[in-house]
Amino acid sequence: MSDGAEFRGRTGRLIDGCIDCVDQCFELLDGMPGEIFIGRGVGNSSIGAHVRHIVDRYRCFLSGLEVGCIDYDDRKRGTSVETDVQVAAAALTETRGRFEVLDPDTFGAEIPVRELVHYHGEPAIVASTLDRELMGLITHSIHHLAIIAMIARSSSFPVPPNLGKAPSTIAAE
Repeated sequence: MSDGAEFRGRTGRLIDGCIDCVDQCFELLDGMPGEIFIGRGVGNSSIGAHVRHIVDRYRCFLSGLEVGCIDYDDRKRGTSVETDVQVAAAALTETRGRFEVLDPDTFGAEIPVRELVHYHGEPAIVASTLDRELMGLITHSIHHLAIIAMIARSSSFPVPPNLGKAPSTIAAE
């Protein structure tokens, strides 16, 4: 078992990882024209749809902290976060601010997570920890950032060199 200082450091890194993913979205959206943000690219999805999905997952996590159960199906599909760069930037600002004030000392505890894992049947409810969910948010965001990078490149929009790369890949380079 680790001591409290190591635990706070780990959780702080996880919170910082989530903030870094939000910052990567900000960096990409800076100066992005609306037609590229909403344009259908590789795989027939838009950058806006992926940004909205990232924001939605973070919002589900943060709402789950308040109610004691994270429900990843409680998302708002088709909102203006998906179609308006300024609305997306505001949602990212709000999300970043909520992560900046999280107290790492409150993490480590178990929390139930609810999500539909097959279109037939009821959602699964499983035990997880807040730290594990933070890690999941980071890897999930990186996955979507990689797709966003492909869509942006297909539109000839400049992409930051490490957008959507796993931290282990960047560290190994």
